[in-house]
Amino acid sequence: MPAAVELGKRLAEMPPVALRCIKEAVYQAMDTTLADGLEAERNLFYLLFASDDAREGMRAFVEKRPPRFQGR
Repeated sequence: MPAAVELGKRLAEMPPVALRCIKEAVYQAMDTTLADGLEAERNLFYLLFASDDAREGMRAFVEKRPPRFQGR
């Protein structure tokens, strides 16, 4: 149980858009070939890289502060 709680805390700190895409990639990977799953993952990565949260994460890293994700 402590490991599950720790995992839940780590997931709660992640950017919401990225977490949704991670879930989507896993769901798609279960129902397709490896090549199609990798293509879907690549498309989700491009989508995420264009998000406001991605820019905030990079900015926070450079500024050495915790990110403030907005889910956009």
